[in-house]
Amino acid sequence: MGMGGGLMLPRPVPMERIRREGQRLGYTGEALEDFVTIIACIDDLYVEVEVRRTADEARAVVVRAKK
Repeated sequence: MGMGGGLMLPRPVPMERIRREGQRLGYTGEALEDFVTIIACIDDLYVEVEVRRTADEARAVVVRAKK
């Protein structure tokens, strides 16, 4: 990533997309709601971890650039 580079941050998967995938897999009713909740939570954690990792990498670049 150079001075003109940008950050690519992950975005959460839309709930409707998760719901459609659950339906495609055959989930219905309460099982579908559980599927959506579980996958959305996993996705939220993934996004959080990736944003922190990206921020740490950006900080490291700034520190190296100041030396």
